Amino acid sequence: MNSLVIHVRREFWEHRSLWIAPLVWVGIITLLFAWTVLVVVPNHLGDHGAVIGPDAQTMSQMSERDRHEVENAIAEANQHTLRATGDKDAFFAFSYLAITGLVTTFTCIVVFFYLIDCLYAERRDRSILFWKSLPISDAQVVITKLLVALVVVPAGALLLAAAMQLLMVLLVWVRFHGTVIGAALPDLSILAWIKSLATALVLTLGSVLWYAPIAGYLLVMSSWARRNVFLWAVLPPIALGALEGFFLHSVHVFDFLGWRFSGFAQLLKVDPNALNVGTRSSAEEVPAVGDVLSHLNLSGLFLSAELWIGLAVTAALVFVAIRLRRYRDES
Repeated sequence: MNSLVIHVRREFWEHRSLWIAPLVWVGIITLLFAWTVLVVVPNHLGDHGAVIGPDAQTMSQMSERDRHEVENAIAEANQHTLRATGDKDAFFAFSYLAITGLVTTFTCIVVFFYLIDCLYAERRDRSILFWKSLPISDAQVVITKLLVALVVVPAGALLLAAAMQLLMVLLVWVRFHGTVIGAALPDLSILAWIKSLATALVLTLGSVLWYAPIAGYLLVMSSWARRNVFLWAVLPPIALGALEGFFLHSVHVFDFLGWRFSGFAQLLKVDPNALNVGTRSSAEEVPAVGDVLSHLNLSGLFLSAELWIGLAVTAALVFVAIRLRRYRDES
């Protein structure tokens, strides 16, 4: 266990973009959100003559009639919010899933460049000679890199998304607490937050298992290519598909690549009508969280033959990457 921790720490030492790039991305999104909440929204409301709402001190200085009118406005805003959301948990669940999508999409880009560089870089700078002088097997090194790409970094992305949502909720509360807008917004639901976190965890696990063969392929290219790893990783599939289209007038290669990249979402079978289900009185209302999650075909994903065949292919590709690392040190 200690050996695995050391290997993982080594990856983050040598490839600092694994943690610096997601942190920078999250920081940029958070700053933009803070600027919007603290500056843009109040200015916009002020320009249009809208009233954000009085604070508690101002309320205490109002006459009984004015205070009654403000309280009625706040109550009406609360009722409108409940009607618009249908389920107050939906607001936080969907916002967290949206934030998770922003973070994980960027993280996938970071992981892609990490995988094509992780085994090539140690041959390029000759650090492989040092690591091979230690009692560390090639299998340990390659498997650790795969675990970092498919387990450690995605888990970190989920935690970053969770922390970012809580920070955003805090910013909104600080700016609009005690105002009409603050009263109209639903309170933080810890249960909804935990449910959305669990849902994101399951979806991330499914995506990791589905895209594992791509990670194995990138590891093979990283351990095999002598230079220009990016081109060696990207061009062969494209060239193979182009040659098939030119000589055989078919697109089976591109169909396979398209399925491997988009099949994850297709196997979930997300029904567009899931956003308009239930007994809600208006098509513009936000659906309940349970209504949408019930339309996700998770069993179809985890029981699909393509997923498990892909995992078997991943194991074969990792074995090839281990063998290549053993004999291709370029020393």
